[in-house]
Amino acid sequence: MTPVELREIELILAVSEERSFTRAARRCSITQPALSKAVRRAERVFGTLVFDRRSSPLQVTPEGQKIIEYLKRIAGMYNELENYCGSLRLHRGIDVAAGAPAFFCTYVLPQVIAAWQLENPDSSIRLIETNESELRRLLSAGMLDMGLTVETPMPGMESFVLRNERIVLAVPKNCSVNSRLAKYRLSEKDLVTLGSDVHPVSMKEFAREKFLFLKEGNDIRTRGMKICRDAGFEPQVAMELDQLLTAYHLAEAGLGLTFVRASLPVYAGMPEDLCFYAVNHPETTRQIRAVYSPQCLQVPRKMAFINFLRSSSSVTEGDMPPQA
Repeated sequence: MTPVELREIELILAVSEERSFTRAARRCSITQPALSKAVRRAERVFGTLVFDRRSSPLQVTPEGQKIIEYLKRIAGMYNELENYCGSLRLHRGIDVAAGAPAFFCTYVLPQVIAAWQLENPDSSIRLIETNESELRRLLSAGMLDMGLTVETPMPGMESFVLRNERIVLAVPKNCSVNSRLAKYRLSEKDLVTLGSDVHPVSMKEFAREKFLFLKEGNDIRTRGMKICRDAGFEPQVAMELDQLLTAYHLAEAGLGLTFVRASLPVYAGMPEDLCFYAVNHPETTRQIRAVYSPQCLQVPRKMAFINFLRSSSSVTEGDMPPQA
């Protein structure tokens, strides 16, 4: 059989999804006559019609249904091949490709990588800032060797718990609610330890305040929403942000309350314009995990770095910078 080109496969799949040659041509940036010509050539190769052009809207023939199933598998395998080749290009000359949210890329992993490279000066580490959903996609596609994520292990990946992390509420100092909550405010020392001597505040105190939340799909957003709802109110969301650091700085500017990592103000510097409060709710404690591809087990340098991360005191002993 004369080979069907990949471009023809893409066009046939586009037509089957759009149920229209016109919409498929627009989607694929091709003229409709050129698309129709390509599909007819492929149909001649198959020896049967894929589409019933007499129907409105356009329908796939019974024979075409089976052909499209095969074409989807071919397209999927090609995408896997592209991902694999992209991974090879990305990793060429790189010992470890690591991904993490902005907080870890800014404050935690640079210290770990610097310490690693002091012991391994010939080693090369690529650090990529990414969000949770993109991190999972890049790990699954083989574009990353390892990453830092929150709470949930990924199917098909190895992982271990780095540490537990606490979440606190950051409140702009100009909020009137602070005047009656002075005894609950957390100092920098409190944020480092968050011991049993810290008194949590009731979330009901903030029911009338405006909140800054991260966008859907972010773990801190999910937890923050539950904390508010369990306190009996639906939070007023003033803004939705992509990054925790952005929400933190907007809260500092007085634009709303936000939930943050307890270690963030310690790393970034204790701000004068924010007050911090501990909240008594199980959702304020979560696990930080290192997740890595099982293929790393076969590469000594990759596993050596992962084990170094596991034992690194800059992450596992409180996730805090050294105190004076």
